[in-house]
Amino acid sequence: MRIKNLIASAMIVGTGLVLVPGTASAALSDCDAAYMCLWGNNDFKWMLTERGQGSSTILNLSGDANDEMDSWANKSTTHSGCMWKDANGSGDDQTLGRNQNDSNVAPANSDEVSSWRTAYSC
Repeated sequence: MRIKNLIASAMIVGTGLVLVPGTASAALSDCDAAYMCLWGNNDFKWMLTERGQGSSTILNLSGDANDEMDSWANKSTTHSGCMWKDANGSGDDQTLGRNQNDSNVAPANSDEVSSWRTAYSC
């Protein structure tokens, strides 16, 4: 009887572990050299997107990535990027400075990025 109880307990614990949602692990090191990356949580967790340096094309974030940025990194030593609150490069902007990162953006800038580019700063 004891073995049955242990097996039942293990099954319940195992099921609970599968059902508990979690944040995928991530790190600043996940952003490649000469790339710019955006994460949906503080401390470089839940990478939303990454792009190579030097693109003047403004891309809109969509789906789960839109309005979610909480940390960012620019691993380019030659280009600064820009992020905007609204689509198509409009609204409040934030610069992604060369060779810089921010693991926890200011509350006023949290969860607001909808478009960005990886050249020409803001």
